[in-house]
This record gives sequence, C-alpha cells and structure tokens, in this order.
Amino acid sequence: KIDTTMSNSIVDINNDTEAKAASLLDASSSAGQKSVLFFWAEWHAPSASGGPFDTVVKALAGQSGSDGVTIYRVLAEEAPTLSQKYNVTTVPTFIFLNSDGTAIERIDGGEDVARVTQCYSRLAMSASTSSAPSSSEPATIVSTQQPEETKEGQTLNNRLQSLITSSPIMLFLKGTPNAPKCGFSRQAIDMLTASNLTFGYFNILEDDAVRQGLKSYSDWPTYPQLYVKGELVGGLDIMKELMEDDGLVAQLELEDYVIG
Repeated sequence: KIDTTMSNSIVDINNDTEAKAASLLDASSSAGQKSVLFFWAEWHAPSASGGPFDTVVKALAGQSGSDGVTIYRVLAEEAPTLSQKYNVTTVPTFIFLNSDGTAIERIDGGEDVARVTQCYSRLAMSASTSSAPSSSEPATIVSTQQPEETKEGQTLNNRLQSLITSSPIMLFLKGTPNAPKCGFSRQAIDMLTASNLTFGYFNILEDDAVRQGLKSYSDWPTYPQLYVKGELVGGLDIMKELMEDDGLVAQLELEDYVIG
C-alpha cells in the first residue's frame, strides 16, 4: 500500500512495489497529470526529513493540489528499478514531468534549493496548455471575446501570482543568489542567508514583463522585493528594519523555514 499520510499532494514511494502500484514504472507513467519525482536517501541530511530539500518540497505540496501537480517522494536506493528508469545516480534528484509523461527539467544533486521552486513554478505554469480543448472537440463559447490588452494583462497577473506563491519565501532580485547584479540584491540575499532561511528567487533581469509588471501588481516600484506566503513584505529598507527588530525569522514567523 502506498503511504499517502505525509500530505494529500505528496506520495511516499518506499520501494519498487509501491512505484509499480503508482504506475511510475509504466511506459506512460504520469501521463495525464503533471508530477515531480523527488529522489532522496535517509543518509543524505539535506534531502532527508527536516532537511532543506524536504522542507521546500513540503512547502510546495501545500499548493500543488491547486496547481494540479503530484509530488512523489522516492527513497532512491530502495526503488532501484525506478531510479534506473530515470538514470538517478545521486541524491537529491528531481524529475519534473509534464502531463504527457515527458521530463521537461531535472536537477541532479547540488545545494540549490531555490532552483527547485523555480523548476516547479515553470511546471505549474505549463498546466494551462494541457487543459485546453483539443482541435477535434468543439469548445463552448461562454463569453464574448475580450480585448487583447485585457487578456494579456490577466495572463501576466496569473503568472505573477504563480511566481509569488511558488515558494513560501520568495525574493525577486537582480541576478541570482550566487551572482547578484546589484548591491541592494546582494544585501537582501545576505540577510536571508544570515537568517538560515530557505527561499525561492526570480531573476527579474531575465524577464522584462515580470520586471515591469510586478511593480504595478505589488504597487512597489523598486527591487529587490520580498514576499512571504504570497504577501508582499517590502524591499531592502523594510528587511533591514525587521532584522534590527528581533530578525526576519521572529518578525515574520518563519521558524518552519529555517535550515538546520
């Protein structure tokens, strides 16, 4: 029997028998739904229970039901057939499967927890394409056509909302945590790192639509921007004030996202 007690959106796979029961060993495994395979090991602290990768997976599971994504937490060494199927040679390994069962991204090893949230966000945003009616099936028209500008605005807002909620702690910055492109972004990263927090990020320099759109969406004109549980905290000045007043963890009640 497959263990689903961990979360409604996380399925524990402890051996190949459970993998088979979940149809993960079939040629068309995961077809019809998007899914994430998270391969871990008990001896690997970062991916084991309570580790930073386990923490971010649990956080993502909180929204995965509404995103239409199932997360499989696979004990890699106890499920060798499944591990071999996806050529898993290290932990953690993440495989991101589209609704047709194809792997659109993967992460092999490393310590970049934030990258997991980014890959998950891209997978979740790809959902709309799989739910559209096929050309052979007539679609029911339920409303008049909207102006193109309105539709584009709604699409961007939906994408921004998905990005903002892709991680419990989300930082929009110039550059990446390993290579910030401005001093303000570097300071924000330093504060989150000093607080031992696991967080997601988005490099606004790689997407001008997000860069400009988020300013209007949040009514906050500058970067970096910090969001916690989908809500805007503010920019660098706000983060500095919180650090001075008991710290980010205490002020924002982020104890569940502290690493180690």
